[in-house]
Order: sequence, then C-alpha cells, then structure tokens
Amino acid sequence: MATPKKPTVPLPAVTPPGADRSRIEHLPHVLRKLRIRDLETLDWLGRYRSFARTAEEASITQPALSKWLRELEDTLGLPLFARTSRRVAPTAYGESMLECVARILTDLRTVQPAFDALKRGTSLPLKIGMLPYISMRVLPGVIEYLSRLAPTQQINFSEDTLDHLLPLMQRRELDMLVCRLEPVALTSGFTVTELYNDEILVVAPKLHPLHRRSRITWRDAAAYPWIMPPTGSPMRIALEVEFANVGVAVPHVLMESTSHLTKCAVARRVPCLFVSTPLRRGETDLNGELKQLPLKLSTAVQRIGVLTAQPHNAAVSMVLAALREASAEQMVG
Repeated sequence: MATPKKPTVPLPAVTPPGADRSRIEHLPHVLRKLRIRDLETLDWLGRYRSFARTAEEASITQPALSKWLRELEDTLGLPLFARTSRRVAPTAYGESMLECVARILTDLRTVQPAFDALKRGTSLPLKIGMLPYISMRVLPGVIEYLSRLAPTQQINFSEDTLDHLLPLMQRRELDMLVCRLEPVALTSGFTVTELYNDEILVVAPKLHPLHRRSRITWRDAAAYPWIMPPTGSPMRIALEVEFANVGVAVPHVLMESTSHLTKCAVARRVPCLFVSTPLRRGETDLNGELKQLPLKLSTAVQRIGVLTAQPHNAAVSMVLAALREASAEQMVG
C-alpha cells in the first residue's frame, strides 16, 4: 500500500517584504514523535558528552539511553554522535540538530516568564547582548528612551565579546545583539541594522613614557605591558595582526579583560596600554589621567550594528528605535 503523502508545513512569514517566501519540507515522522523530554535528553547529551551523566539526568539506564539514541539515528539514517570508550561527541549532523534543539528549548522556557509578566501587567524582559565599549556608549541612552516611552519594558543586559555572544544569539538566548559588524556577524543569518561607526585606538596613562615621544609605532608599543582583550576575540586578533605586521611578538600581557573600568583602575598603578574607543566628554578616563596614543587598529571593523531575528515584536521594535536615537547622539557627540 502506498504511503499517504504528508502535507508540507508553510514557513512562518519571517522574510522581509519582497524576498522569496520559501517553504520547509514535511518533518520526518521520527521528529514528529519526539517529546520535550527527548529534546532535553539530546541537549544533555550534547552538553555533558557522557552517557552516564545524561542517563542520570534523564533518570534512565545507560543501556536504555544507548538503545533510544541508536533507534533515533537508525530512523533518521544519520549518525548524531560518535562513540568512544569513555565519551560521546556530536557529529556534524548532531551539531546541527543540537543547535535546533537548543533554540526550541530556549523558546519553551520563555512561556512561563511571559505568563508571569502578563500577570504583573508588564512585558517579558528583552535580552540584549552588547560588546563592552558599545554598551558604555549606547546603553544609557537606550534606558533613558525606554523610561520615557516604554516604562514597563525591562531589559536583561549581557556584556561580552562577539565570539561568546553570537552563539547565545543563535540559540535564541538573546533577542538582540549589538556588535561590530564582523564578517561572522554579517553572515549569521540575522537581520542587520547599522547604527554608527566607531574606531578603536590605543590609550595609556597620561604619564606613560610613550607620550613623551614625537613618533610612536606598534614596535614601540610592544615594549610595554598590555591589558589585552580575551584570547580568540575579534579585537584580540586585530591587535595580534598589528604586531605581526611589524614583525614583533605579542607584548607582555598583564591580564585579559573586557572591562573599561577595570583597565582604568589597573592603569592607575601600572604604566600599561590597552585598546579603547575614542574618549569623549563625561566618560571614565582616570579623571583626565588617560591619554590617547596615535595608534589605531587598521583591521578592526568600525561599523556598529544590531542583529535581530525576524519578525520583530513590539519590544524589539521599540528597543531598535531606542538604539537608533542613542546611536544618533554618538554620531554628533
């Protein structure tokens, strides 16, 4: 007997006006049968990389977990996890599925908080990620805007480097990400709204020996200790490129930090260098003790923008308007 043809499921209208509206293929039968507990089990297995810990979390035996996973893989016809004697690791297919599972579970976890917010007469907190220097510039203006036009809108704010924030955005653990528009951000599949341009340069305490020189090069800067951005972050890579271009090794690293206030506090005691955006009136600069050096990161992306997922709800649209107004202040500041 021929198997009845399953109807296709339309993709929600999330593409911008004028764009082609695609349709997704019907879900495989095995995926339709997955329960929330199954999704959680896959998520635990991806996080723990251990049958023992996952079985304990799921309150099942290891043989039962292994049998369930094997049946799921057999039905899909794809290996989701590679087994070794001690650990399991997701395959490329497994990584793809785990990414989707994480988004589904994140969305489900927002249901109860949304109900609770409605009961309080407020709105669900909007989760925003920002790079450190950007938050210092635009976040105060955003909060001021919302206090005037949307006083019940709460913001949950996270500050980190792009390599840590972008995966959170991809798992829907963030609603918006304000960042430098690095290639990895532009190709992440989110809607991009450009805000303003902001260069990155080098600063040091006012009495630092380098300020007494008439000409300063990256080779000169390499002779002094630095407070560096975290290893692997786009800003750290841009710095390492500058030193590599003049043929010198990365200088002595006092510490790694993304906190401007922490860097300033350390610079009070140690004649170190670090990167910053151009200092502006009213911003923390060691009470006038911090001074810019004539060095700029030539490969650092200057365009600042915000990543969002379509469609925009009212809260996202409101915060986007707030970001545009706060960014306009930066362009005239």
